[in-house]
Amino acid sequence: MRITSSAMSKRLATRAIIFAGAAAIASAFLTGCALNGTSATALGGSSNATPQARFQGKVFGGQQPVSGATIQLYTVGTTGMASAATPLIASPGVTNSSGQFAITGAYSCASATQVYIVATGGNSGSETNPSLSLMAALGPCSSLTSSTFININELTTIAAVYALSPYMTSYTQIGATGSNPSGLVNAFKTANLLVDSGPGASPAPPAGMTLPTTRLNTLADILAACVNTTGASSAGCTSLFSATGASETIGAGLAIAKNPGSANLTALYSLAVPASPFVPMLSAQPNDFTLALNYTGAELASPYGIAIDATGNAWVTNEAGFSVVKAPSPTQTFVTTSYSTGGLLVPRGISIDRSGNVWIANTGGNNVVELTSAGSPASGSPFSSGGISAPIAIANDSSGNAWVANFNGNSITELSSAGTASGSSPVTGSGALSAPTSIALDANGRVAVANAGTGQLCLFNNAAALQSCVSDGTLFAATAVAVSASGNVSLTGSTTGPTVTGALTVATSTGIVIPGSPFSGGGLTLPTAAAYDGNSNSWFANNGSLSEFAGGTAVSPSTGFGALNAPAGVAVDPSGNIWTANSGDNSVSIFVGLGTAVTTPLAANVGP
Repeated sequence: MRITSSAMSKRLATRAIIFAGAAAIASAFLTGCALNGTSATALGGSSNATPQARFQGKVFGGQQPVSGATIQLYTVGTTGMASAATPLIASPGVTNSSGQFAITGAYSCASATQVYIVATGGNSGSETNPSLSLMAALGPCSSLTSSTFININELTTIAAVYALSPYMTSYTQIGATGSNPSGLVNAFKTANLLVDSGPGASPAPPAGMTLPTTRLNTLADILAACVNTTGASSAGCTSLFSATGASETIGAGLAIAKNPGSANLTALYSLAVPASPFVPMLSAQPNDFTLALNYTGAELASPYGIAIDATGNAWVTNEAGFSVVKAPSPTQTFVTTSYSTGGLLVPRGISIDRSGNVWIANTGGNNVVELTSAGSPASGSPFSSGGISAPIAIANDSSGNAWVANFNGNSITELSSAGTASGSSPVTGSGALSAPTSIALDANGRVAVANAGTGQLCLFNNAAALQSCVSDGTLFAATAVAVSASGNVSLTGSTTGPTVTGALTVATSTGIVIPGSPFSGGGLTLPTAAAYDGNSNSWFANNGSLSEFAGGTAVSPSTGFGALNAPAGVAVDPSGNIWTANSGDNSVSIFVGLGTAVTTPLAANVGP
């Protein structure tokens, strides 16, 4: 029978703390620890001892067991992005004729953090395939026990490479800076949310969440077309490697995850045929190969703004629900946090300061609401001084000051961390500001404002003095602004002509418009929100999709990534996931590993 996303059994047992024993205990062939009555190969060591198995598993190519595959357990690197991972098993072993393996206590979790397992080579039924490589993202090393069972297949591989792609360049190069940074820890959790490495299938998702099951299955089937062959010279491998530039299947999956909109991938859909092992599949060629989680729920009502805190929690304003919704992580359900004293009325913009406090542009209430990180009203909130009038966007600097764009007031307001307006507020730029719609800050504390009334980008220093207002002469109805780590500023809006199209102006931090502006393409259509990732690529929420630009060059396909319903907000989290708040269908989407990880909250990256 075929392996489907619902046909696999539940994880055999709960994982717990492991590792005990001395270095003198080596791994050996197991007796009495075999699976299904077949002797499993213990990994690493001599045959003179029979230590207790620490965990077990099986390797599949589609529905076929893979014999003779080499098994290695890795812990992630800690010296930088995609730093070298450390193999934990001194003498890797191989799977038996049934694809089974058992890892003994011949490894240590003493210095390990997040771990993953890799199977390379082996025979899934044809003959040995040197191009075969499969993996599963496991999580904390300390969670592996003698009752842990792992299925490694194409589904676990796709889930791992997508979730870990911002931290990964190959299966031996997965890492970040420091031990267990929240972004990498969350990425491992997301991998297991997509596909549980116990049964090797998609689990039941949290309430309100939809998993991209058919896309996962289709991508797994594409890899299976190469895995279940004799290797690189086979038709399946030839097509896969030609499209991705890889030489083994983990590398091919990673190349797809990193470039899901590449035109080179178009031919890969045909590798997923009706007889493929994972069903149901996509019924037609997709626009792109992104994987997106989707949240819906009664607590979401015209979600508008979105901001990410230090540990990757997302906070979303509900424009029609008069509330704020918190997503504790991509692996948990949403929890509604409502502000009642003074009330939220048409909340839109949202930002988080370096202390974790949440600041909300309460448009209908003509004030700014501050919540603590626990969602409780902050002292003195709401704040209404300083000329606040229909506040629509908000951003925080490194000192905890909040900068507010007042759409009706044609001004910006600076509030201290205590909510007191600066003496110069409201700031109009001597009348230069006209219907400001968006606001962002750079590493020096300079303030960038999208000026909808004039189609200009207006730049202020951190003392609220106007530096300049610039334009490319074509863009109008500016809607969103974002500032990259390098200081470049992206301003989105539209252009006129036979049809109204989306447009992008890129300027330096000193207000020099980059030649070629306005830029278009990449699905840029009526953009409503903007964000930058850790690679200084810009992301835009459009009327129906998500666009990515590197400077003025579109990276996303001509129709953008995904299929979104009137997204109003966009943000990047510490795992490199791209979040959108979709006001048209009351949902939030999370594009897994699509961007580059960024430090959050954004206030941690700005001055003064």
